[in-house]
Amino acid sequence: MKDRDGDGLVTAGVLPIQTPVDPTGRVVVTANTGGTITILDTSVDKVVAMLPCDPGCHGVNFGAKSGGGYYAYVTSKFSNQLIIVDPDPNNDGNFADAAIAGRISLVAGNGVPSDDTISSLAGMGGQGIYAIPNIYNGWVQNLPDSWKASLTAAQLNPVQ
Repeated sequence: MKDRDGDGLVTAGVLPIQTPVDPTGRVVVTANTGGTITILDTSVDKVVAMLPCDPGCHGVNFGAKSGGGYYAYVTSKFSNQLIIVDPDPNNDGNFADAAIAGRISLVAGNGVPSDDTISSLAGMGGQGIYAIPNIYNGWVQNLPDSWKASLTAAQLNPVQ
């Protein structure tokens, strides 16, 4: 991979799969199956950060972050880890400092209900993710009051 525009950043991931825009329209987090996560700032239409991802990086969706802002949840086809990306860890609007905030194991244990016997690769991989509650404009306003209570005013009105 190359620095195509001389700004010190690789400007493309290998085979982008999902490219969701956050609810505010300010940042795009892309899962690239080549093992990277690219962060694009829509105000300058540039890739501003690249993070490592597990093999087969595939699905991305946004969910509300406690106290404001959003996390991007990233799944991979060939990994049993969910990667949590914070596109703006210090809430300054600059996405160049995007970081991996954590990981969640997706390994299925013996106590997990299933509809058939697992023959191999228990808990292996994922194709995508759906974060609940749906925090996108037009949906977030119709959440039950009990769910709205844990969201900030900016999350309840993401397009300003």
